[in-house]
Amino acid sequence: MNNKTVLTITWFCIFAILFPVFTTFAEELDSTNYKLVGVTTQGGDSVESTNYSSLLTINEAITDPTTYSTNYRSLGDPVYAFRPAVPEVSCFETTTNGTSNCTTGPVELPAGGMVVLCGGNGCYNRARFEIDTNNNPTDTLYAIQISTDDFASDTNYIDGSTYEMESYSTHNLNDFRTQTQWETDTFNVLGLASSTQYYLRIIALHGDLTQTEEGPSDTATTTEAASSFDIDIAISTGTTTETSPPYTISFTGSTSLLAGAGTVTADDLIWFDGATNGIGGFAIVQHGENGGLYSSTHSAQINSITGNLDTTTEGFGLQSFYIDNSNASSELGDITAMANYSGSISNVGIVATGWNKVYDGDGAIVDGRMALYLKARAAADKQGATDYNETITFVFVPRY
Repeated sequence: MNNKTVLTITWFCIFAILFPVFTTFAEELDSTNYKLVGVTTQGGDSVESTNYSSLLTINEAITDPTTYSTNYRSLGDPVYAFRPAVPEVSCFETTTNGTSNCTTGPVELPAGGMVVLCGGNGCYNRARFEIDTNNNPTDTLYAIQISTDDFASDTNYIDGSTYEMESYSTHNLNDFRTQTQWETDTFNVLGLASSTQYYLRIIALHGDLTQTEEGPSDTATTTEAASSFDIDIAISTGTTTETSPPYTISFTGSTSLLAGAGTVTADDLIWFDGATNGIGGFAIVQHGENGGLYSSTHSAQINSITGNLDTTTEGFGLQSFYIDNSNASSELGDITAMANYSGSISNVGIVATGWNKVYDGDGAIVDGRMALYLKARAAADKQGATDYNETITFVFVPRY
């Protein structure tokens, strides 16, 4: 008789003999066909049906429903029957472009990737992750671990309130949150270092004493903080015109600056290209060398002012003409001209010897384009000369 047959017969014979038995220790079990000597069971109970009675040992039928990497594990401790499934990282992204594995973020994310949300080449100090719950109940809580060396020696947690990294010593139950709570905000990992690879893994909790082992890790690398700025000189239709230095604008021809005449506007404008992935956006500031149009020949100057040139005898200033930037994502910022420079007709903002902000971006900016008019008016007693000039310096200030 082969082993399989012996085991089958033994199984049914035990059912018949152990019907009234609850716990047996080293008792001889007899039948008309054979004798089993030294059988030991423990912690048993009787499970009955119309066909059989089976003695079960407590814990024998309990298995762990938890996923461990690519394998499964069966354990006997009753606590494992109540543990949630080990969660996995559904997505962990910083610089994806044109695609995304994240599905619950802003509507622009799946098709555009993180660069649409962060600008530039992606996020330099923040990230998004989503949780694969492996069918855990919706009230299951999750804690997030993060590392720069795949948890070899560097293991931190994500604070459940600030989304920034914290050490184990400050980690507590408040850092366990539901999947919905973690995924509500677009960026749920903040305060990262630029150009750094990070590893992320997740732990689940569903009741007392049910914390799972850490799930498998996923990785993402932050980009560098980056900005770009460029100046072009072109007429009012030059929204895409690109020019090279030197950058010079003159009041000539029909827009010549004449003593006693009205306000004139230079034919050429100052155009700017500006972009940044800085979460604080940017500012464009400027100052003049002289604070107005100065003639060294006559030691005379047409002072720059903030105001309406049509209601003054003379003056010189800047006025915003054009603003545009990409609105591919609600996470990106917008550009605005400062109040003194956003006027119309002959209202201008000053070019002083001190710094003044002309434009402001209130978030990451993609494909920013701006333009400024130069307007001036000379008083009737102003001496004519060909060397009235001003040197204006513009500085792009990103905010990281």
